[in-house]
Amino acid sequence: MKWFSYLYRWLDRLILWGGIAAGILIVVTTGMIFYEIVSRSLFDAPTAWATELSVYAIIGSCFIGAAYAVRVDAHIKVDLLLHNVPAAARRWLLIVSALLGLAFSLLFAIFSWEHVKRSMELGFTSTSLLQIPMYIPEMLLPIGGTLLSLAFLLQAVDCIRGGKGGEA
Repeated sequence: MKWFSYLYRWLDRLILWGGIAAGILIVVTTGMIFYEIVSRSLFDAPTAWATELSVYAIIGSCFIGAAYAVRVDAHIKVDLLLHNVPAAARRWLLIVSALLGLAFSLLFAIFSWEHVKRSMELGFTSTSLLQIPMYIPEMLLPIGGTLLSLAFLLQAVDCIRGGKGGEA
């Protein structure tokens, strides 16, 4: 069981690094938007890249940060039912919820990997002046889906082991 404990900690750290990356993407987005505002307002010289890259960074932040939100129980949830059932039923509801989240996340990750693969094969690029290969920003979706799957898996493990798992 030592390997399981090591794997659990490693996956937990991976999700933490995803949360840090999501925060960095928000800071970078803020910087790009600030630069665009200053460039456009003071120098009458709008950029061709700031808006597009900001959108990609925000999307990446959302998808990569979702796993961290699940892990620290910061996601939106309706807990009216959870607080009005006995502890045993609550535990089973949390396990089922984590497993459903895992199933959805796995499907999302699989289909988004397929989408990225197809974009790469067909050579799709953005319609902007940058002509960014679309598989690059699209990679944020399957990476986020994979991290989210791992977060729900760890949440299910926590619930099964009797920990807090989804109810901090």
